[in-house]
Amino acid sequence: MTRLSHAIPALMVPAFILAALSLLSACETKESHETKPKLAPNQPNGSSALASAMVAMDGQLQMVLEGVMADPEKEWGKYTLPSHNLFALEPTDGSMINGHYMTHAPLYLQAIQQFNQTPSKEHFNAVVSACADCHQGTCPGPLTRIEKRRPKVH
Repeated sequence: MTRLSHAIPALMVPAFILAALSLLSACETKESHETKPKLAPNQPNGSSALASAMVAMDGQLQMVLEGVMADPEKEWGKYTLPSHNLFALEPTDGSMINGHYMTHAPLYLQAIQQFNQTPSKEHFNAVVSACADCHQGTCPGPLTRIEKRRPKVH
């Protein structure tokens, strides 16, 4: 009986831990009524028009950045960035077009226009910041990639 009495508490520890974890996972947290940023779902049939445009925008930022970094003079003036009609393109998930997106997409377009009028490191960084600001409240998945587009020149 002594051996059995020591075995029962040892068996109860994992059961207790499992029960506690079950209770914790069953607890629900209240969600706010605000739209929270989320990751876009995987698309087995390819990317949406908006996602494809954003991949193209990233490629354009990278091309300009690499061109400037390769230039010994670090000259921004020979580059422009195309502007995309972000409101006409179909998103991966319609819920991603929220109030945050509607506020920040025009700021991105404004930053592009400013860079194209006066290309500079500061205006390029403003474009990158506009991308990051919009993604912060809409679709945070690409934020790490976006931050890699910042120039490393002084």
